[in-house]
Amino acid sequence: MTLRANDIDRAWDKIGMVITNTGDKHARFYEAGKLILTTMRSFGSRKLDGIIQHKIRQQMKLNERQFADLIKCPLKRDGYVEILKGKGLITD
Repeated sequence: MTLRANDIDRAWDKIGMVITNTGDKHARFYEAGKLILTTMRSFGSRKLDGIIQHKIRQQMKLNERQFADLIKCPLKRDGYVEILKGKGLITD
């Protein structure tokens, strides 16, 4: 699956990641005020393929199907939080 930078940005926005623009775009995911994970991509709007999207997916703790669902919209913030809870990254 080849993605554009906009696809990643929309997915990050959909689940409420906090974005900061430095030389790159850094995304941080918080739950209940606690930093859970971070990821990043290069600044720009080009295509992201190969290792770049693989690294983003890994940093977001998603498998390929879950990542595709996040990009294509069935996966929302609540579902993402449940995935992270299942992996022990978020505790109640």
